[in-house]
Amino acid sequence: MLLDEIRPWSTGGTNLNFLGVEDTDPAIVRTAYRPDDFARLTTLKAIYDPGNMFRVNFNIPPRTG
Repeated sequence: MLLDEIRPWSTGGTNLNFLGVEDTDPAIVRTAYRPDDFARLTTLKAIYDPGNMFRVNFNIPPRTG
């Protein structure tokens, strides 16, 4: 398969535009962001949505601890 052939050149990241409904796991969503950006988003989520009410689709969980 083509994706298997080009895997050695993959960065491991993705683009949110290419994620589907089956890609809602936070670990998959995390690959669409740089680590510092994802950390900043989890901090914002902890401030504005600590109960994770908005968790459908591309969930970014609130930072804990």
